[in-house]
Amino acid sequence: MSDPAEGASPSARYAAGVGRGEWTDDPAQHPALRELDRLHAALLDSPKVGLLDRLRGKRPEPPRGLYLWGGVGRGKTFLIDLFFDGLPLKDVAAAGCTGSPSPARRANPSGSRATGAREEERPRRWRGPGREARWPEGPDEGTRETCIGDNTFSDSQLIDGPGKRRTHFHRFMREVHAQLRAHAGESDPLVTIAREWRRRLRVLVLDEFFVSDIGDAMLLARLLGRLFAEGVVLVTSSNTEPRDLYRDGLQRERFLPAIAQIERHCCVLLLDSAHDYRLRALTRSPVYRTPQAQATGEPDSEAWLQSRWDELTAGAPRGHDGQEQGPLRIEGRDIPVRALAEGHAWFDFAALCEGPRAASDYIEIATEHHTVLLGGIPCFDGRNDDAARRFVTLIDELYDRHVNLVCAAAAAPPELYTGHKLTGAFERTASRLIEMQSAEYLALAHRG
Repeated sequence: MSDPAEGASPSARYAAGVGRGEWTDDPAQHPALRELDRLHAALLDSPKVGLLDRLRGKRPEPPRGLYLWGGVGRGKTFLIDLFFDGLPLKDVAAAGCTGSPSPARRANPSGSRATGAREEERPRRWRGPGREARWPEGPDEGTRETCIGDNTFSDSQLIDGPGKRRTHFHRFMREVHAQLRAHAGESDPLVTIAREWRRRLRVLVLDEFFVSDIGDAMLLARLLGRLFAEGVVLVTSSNTEPRDLYRDGLQRERFLPAIAQIERHCCVLLLDSAHDYRLRALTRSPVYRTPQAQATGEPDSEAWLQSRWDELTAGAPRGHDGQEQGPLRIEGRDIPVRALAEGHAWFDFAALCEGPRAASDYIEIATEHHTVLLGGIPCFDGRNDDAARRFVTLIDELYDRHVNLVCAAAAAPPELYTGHKLTGAFERTASRLIEMQSAEYLALAHRG
């Protein structure tokens, strides 16, 4: 089956993928597709503004956005990315930045036939990675083309005016706080920031809307109010219904207006599928590997981790701002990575635990990634207690935020530590490493 035409609706692109055997049809996803089709059509339609309204400077009413929520692994990110990639708007970087589009996507290297979700099982095959606009080589001017997901749009096919952006909710909030610091001293810096959004953005797509930080909670009501007042359309995914966001948080009453803003300006829709695609991918093979597996004739740990990475991230946006090989930058510090993909990170043990790392580094990693791969975990015999302490802290943060850990270690969890000083702390770590292999743990929603 041929690809749908550029600018085709999410439902048309979804059906085309089903026809090609890239994923299977999940009827539970159809209501979300209908809402995304509504948004797609409204954004492609030229807004109607009467002469009197134009003279008064009145803007056209933007379409309602979408708040798509539901359990882990139901395909929420898959669907909003299907919408985002087929929308013929310019892909813009963060406000105040230039040059880098949303993270690039690449082909599914596993070649697996897929079922329904991209956020969780990553089944999609992308024919070309996203990349910045390019000019044809040679002296003759041609038509500039921009690759967005698996679509290539020429300049004539892109809608003029403000564009679109897709990012992780936590990353977006981090950028907002940075912009507020840059505008410190102004009477109302949010107004300045929101006007910059309006100039550059028509659609903002945020993955994993989850509020746990009191600083974010206190800011979000005014932040969302300014965003919607400037006519920016919000499309977001979450594991939590709006009315349950920041439940039991400090000063929650000050957060309630943010919930009202979401419910007023977005269609709130539950994606209630019976399939957990992320869990299916994670449980295809063990998530904790020791040398004993290699002795039975299975691939070595390095090859196994590469296979697991390819399977779990097939079709995922690559890296942060398209940089798959990193490094991962946290508070101005670079942490080496083996690879990065949206929601996923692959590290060597030495990079995380054998250098000057702090708990704040691990909190950031656990907040922004729902799945972490970790290779080269050694045995601890008391001579490497500094690295063991960092490992204990890392596991605590990953566990507390329900991060999926796929790792290769020198021994089973109870046998990793043979020293003396950290025996008590490591008993907790060993227990958590065992629990983190269970289907019950792997099915938990990420606390990003």
